[in-house]
Amino acid sequence: MKYRWATVVVTLLLLSGFGVHNASKGVPLDIEDHGTYCMIRIPDAEYLYNDGYPMLPYYTRTYTFPAGTSINDITVTPQEVEHITLSRKIAPAPPAVPLNMQPVSVEVKEGPVYHQNEFYPQEWYTLRTGMGISNGERVVFVTVHLYPVRYNAVRNEVLYAHDFAVRVDHDPPARPLFTNDAYDLLIITPEKWTGNLEPLRQHKDSRGLRSLVMTTEDIYRSYSGRDEPEKIKYAIKDAIETQGIEYVLLVGDVDNVPARYTYAYDGSEDSFPSDLYYADVYFDDGSFCSWDSNNNDRFGEYKYQGETDDVDLYPDVAIGRIACSSDTEVTTVVNKIINYEVTTYGANWFNTIVACGGDTFTPAYDDDSGVYEGEYLNQLVLDTMTGFNGVKLWGSLDNLNTNNIKTYINEGAGFVDFSGHGSRTSWATHPPLGGKYEWIGTFTTSTASSLSNGNMLPVVILDACSCGKFDSGTCLAWALVKKNGGGAIASLAASALGYGIPGNPSAGVLGWMEYRFFTYYKQGKEIIGDTWTASLNGYLNSFGYNLGTGGYKTVEEWTLFGDPTLKMGGYGSEEPVVYLDKPVDGYLYINDRPIMKTWFGTTRIIGDITIEASAYNVERVEFYLDGQLKSTDTEAPYQWTFDERARGSHTIKVVGYGETQAEDEITANIFHL
Repeated sequence: MKYRWATVVVTLLLLSGFGVHNASKGVPLDIEDHGTYCMIRIPDAEYLYNDGYPMLPYYTRTYTFPAGTSINDITVTPQEVEHITLSRKIAPAPPAVPLNMQPVSVEVKEGPVYHQNEFYPQEWYTLRTGMGISNGERVVFVTVHLYPVRYNAVRNEVLYAHDFAVRVDHDPPARPLFTNDAYDLLIITPEKWTGNLEPLRQHKDSRGLRSLVMTTEDIYRSYSGRDEPEKIKYAIKDAIETQGIEYVLLVGDVDNVPARYTYAYDGSEDSFPSDLYYADVYFDDGSFCSWDSNNNDRFGEYKYQGETDDVDLYPDVAIGRIACSSDTEVTTVVNKIINYEVTTYGANWFNTIVACGGDTFTPAYDDDSGVYEGEYLNQLVLDTMTGFNGVKLWGSLDNLNTNNIKTYINEGAGFVDFSGHGSRTSWATHPPLGGKYEWIGTFTTSTASSLSNGNMLPVVILDACSCGKFDSGTCLAWALVKKNGGGAIASLAASALGYGIPGNPSAGVLGWMEYRFFTYYKQGKEIIGDTWTASLNGYLNSFGYNLGTGGYKTVEEWTLFGDPTLKMGGYGSEEPVVYLDKPVDGYLYINDRPIMKTWFGTTRIIGDITIEASAYNVERVEFYLDGQLKSTDTEAPYQWTFDERARGSHTIKVVGYGETQAEDEITANIFHL
């Protein structure tokens, strides 16, 4: 039977908070002077920032459906279209500019569209679909970008649509595409570090995050693929489908867990490492996303030698890397994670955020906006982080220097926000109206190694070029995380050249990612991997209509250094946790022995079986069969031997009791005479 989703009518007033059924007369359109040009303003709109194209307002509507949904048709109809003649041209957008430490000039100019007798955008809307993980569920995203204003520069005329009607027809999946949920976190590591990681696995289990460890050696032996990175990606795909994992932790530098190099060409770098390759597993129809649709062994191409690969880009797992190169580094980071999650909650130092910025693009870059971009972004972050004590280390306050940055980090902070320029080993920025070679606030890998903040470990955001370039030695983002006796608990940074927008830094690329990370955190996403995925999903939904090189690089290079399951701010209490370890879902057991996986994933038990459970923070564990209490165990190992007569389908449940209670259950077909 074919089902159809009810027609959804979206109006611009709806985007401002009115209900679906409200009648709409449109929203006001304001025309403002912008130097010798003009700008069109509409409430709550975002703006197109394509180099040399008119800056026009647009709205985004994103719909989500269960993974496996087939999208049949999407129709968008503009309502109440009006013609308006302007007295000035609409201002062109500035280019996105690299945030490296190389001199560059910003030239804002009219592109070819200003000399074409046609309307831009060419259509009233564009669409993007993809599959990714959102709020713990894998979903199909359908994003509609609505363009209420279309501009013809030759006629100096706009078409203005007051409203839109949107219809999405779809077929829901016949059955859920992903049903297994045995594990939460997949840890991929060389075999030599499995012992070092065992305390982390146990700690995560105790917090309700079941962790599965796979070694690179086993992956290379067990999975097919053209090379080692592709084998790892297929292993992640298998762990999603058979174990239900939502998070992946890569343990090792590129010599221990290889990087996939992607070719989003910007004229400066042929390729760069991207861990998003491992996280982006599926297209919107559930098929495997190889990142090499043209099969030329160059991955994630965007306009590289005339080639562009078909990529989805939405992450299907949250992924982080601890780029360790030694046993000592693994042990250091594991101890930092465990101690942070156990001790940070309620600590006064966590409620401080240090914001470092200056004038990212000065008049020396031909930027005459008067905006101090780094400070502007810092202020957006501070305004978002209500309840936190904000420390401003700014060029305009004449207090942005290396010693002050070290001092405030050493005193303790929950977050540090760097907004400026960078390289693999350093961050810095310009003083207001300073020269291209006038740098302040320089913070390097050597500075990171000299920190002495002990267990007061911040999450660090580095909005700058290449501070996360992890494939050619220790980068600044990793130097902070691997530091013993201080540094950071996690960091986010670009693994290649990053970009900023002079005069309006939050409008896209890295400035958008910097600001939105904190927005999603304050919306309740306290697991850092969830914040990372929300940021990428949000970027793709907002700008997926036309990512361009800067957009492709932004999402592919934005790298999390640290544990993706990290609870920012730590855990407030030790809640009880209980798992059924045996029987394992989807296996056949005969007389207490696992024999094989079953067809269709059902669990079957023939004869006796010892029911086994793992439990943390509990006083006792109770075992139930079909709701009837059968046994109670007060110490590990928690076990109950089932030896009763039974036939057919039965539910086995374990309940752990501590300050509260937790439970786990499984349904099995049992045959026991």
